[in-house]
Amino acid sequence: MLAVRNLTKRYGDTTAVDGLTFDVQPGRVTGFLGPNGAGKSTTMRTILGLDRPTSGEALVNGRPYAQHSSPVREIGALLDARAVHPGRSAHAHLLAMARACGIPKARVADVLDLVGLAGAAGKRAGEFSLGMGQRLGIAEALMGDPGILVLDEPVNGLDLDGVRWVRDLMRDLADEGRTVFVSSHLMSELQIVADHLVIIGRGRLITEAPMADVIAAWSNTHVVVRTPDPGALAAHLKRADEPGRTVRIEHGDDGELLVYGLTAEDVGDIAYGAGTRVHGLRREEASLEQAYLEITETSVEYGARAGDQEKEHQ
Repeated sequence: MLAVRNLTKRYGDTTAVDGLTFDVQPGRVTGFLGPNGAGKSTTMRTILGLDRPTSGEALVNGRPYAQHSSPVREIGALLDARAVHPGRSAHAHLLAMARACGIPKARVADVLDLVGLAGAAGKRAGEFSLGMGQRLGIAEALMGDPGILVLDEPVNGLDLDGVRWVRDLMRDLADEGRTVFVSSHLMSELQIVADHLVIIGRGRLITEAPMADVIAAWSNTHVVVRTPDPGALAAHLKRADEPGRTVRIEHGDDGELLVYGLTAEDVGDIAYGAGTRVHGLRREEASLEQAYLEITETSVEYGARAGDQEKEHQ
């Protein structure tokens, strides 16, 4: 497990991370989101002992990274896939890591095969495409067979098949009970694979919650109801409005009711209890991207003004 406690990191007069607290639990994929400059990279670097916190702490299985006798067996990371000597082959790079960290030599072939680079093991890293470099970086993260994976933009440069492979890999690792902490700007991919989200802005925690809860609370997720008695059903549904639950009903273009604040199960039960006929009932879930933009609207540090955006589209 990863635990970040009141973490603050300052660089001179700049506060990159400001009192950040959250947990990353095993057995699930946790997405780490925030605008550019939010402090994501600094947080990851601090977790991995590359930056020293100004105050607070980041713990890997209950200890700071540097206090583990063999950190690579506890946590593997992909922060910069380009951090490889360009003259070394993929095999030589991983073999050097294995020797330095006391990892059996046989593990090199295993991870190269796992990430799809067995056929390029002798090729120099400087000749790799961006996608191949990402695969090598993931291989390095997996070398110690760690229980925790920290991945920063792992699908950057990958083709569609590679993106799907990384998605399946993260899912499989989490299903094995490992802790997977991934930062990405590809909201559509995170919506598919992530179970939980940690969203920060300007170095502070904005929200930490399950994916479904974030989308439901911060987006236009609603239930579409097709009924021959829209007026009667709407009146019954509005009676479910109560403190802590706001029910809003709109009329769609095709005579359907758009119901906000209730689940499809709620709507079905209310209609059944009221004896109102329902000919169609479905949930329309908004995207993580929509929810994310709403959540971080006031936390964007680097953004174009509306006029500038209009010029860009002209």
